[in-house]
Amino acid sequence: MKFKNIGFIGLGAMGSVMAPLIVKSGYNVLGYDIKAKIDKLSGVKQVEDINEFSDLDVIIFMLPNGRIVYEMAIKLLEMNLKSVFIDMSSSDPQETLELGKKLKNKGIKFLDAPVSGGVSRAKTGDLMIMAGGGEKLLEEVDDLLSVMGQVQFAGPLGSGHAIKALNNYVSAAGLIASFEALATARSFGIKPENFLKIINGATGKNNTTQVKLDKFVISEKFNSGFALDLMVKDVSIANGLIRDLSSDKPFSNDVLNHLSESLKALGGNPDHTEVYKTIKR
Repeated sequence: MKFKNIGFIGLGAMGSVMAPLIVKSGYNVLGYDIKAKIDKLSGVKQVEDINEFSDLDVIIFMLPNGRIVYEMAIKLLEMNLKSVFIDMSSSDPQETLELGKKLKNKGIKFLDAPVSGGVSRAKTGDLMIMAGGGEKLLEEVDDLLSVMGQVQFAGPLGSGHAIKALNNYVSAAGLIASFEALATARSFGIKPENFLKIINGATGKNNTTQVKLDKFVISEKFNSGFALDLMVKDVSIANGLIRDLSSDKPFSNDVLNHLSESLKALGGNPDHTEVYKTIKR
């Protein structure tokens, strides 16, 4: 074990289950969050002041967006740390590159390593971890990251955040298509259980049809644990990348508009599976 003392910033839905897994693997974990509290039985020592994040080998960020990560990282730079920084949040890759330049000037090693899989797979350490940055540095922290899931190198710094946004765009497109198909099938007289058996046995199957429809939509529980506003954020990042790098009239723009309008119509802080409620049926 090359690294022993780990800092974990962000103890929300994901961080609160990821950090304890690190403890169980033999690491010392110091946690910090401006409002969330973690169970003391988790083994994570939560501190009230970020200034206690000294003499740590690695500091992991699991925060709502890249701007908050940036602001927190700048505060940590004032402490003259020598820790490796790993951003596991869903951040904008351009912000990641900007932060990377500042960290490099201060001699701080930095990786972006966002995750996919949600809270359920975070609890079991079965996340997909998409890493961007130096391959040598990734090798150094692989044992640590592997505690939380399967690590896959994506490319240079920012690549992890780019592929995470693109992944969530593809997932969102499948979500919308699956919801429209289910609503239409129901209106035609096709029972949901028959719809699922046929779709999941044919070429239309996707993450939504295999994982979400029966558990969260048909059951009307709508509690997958992934907020719609976070999906909107990720698809917005992907839409910007696609418009800049590959397409003048991307389909991602339509997907983003659909999600944004659903978020507005639903109000509050809806689960992303509640988009189904906005479909006419």
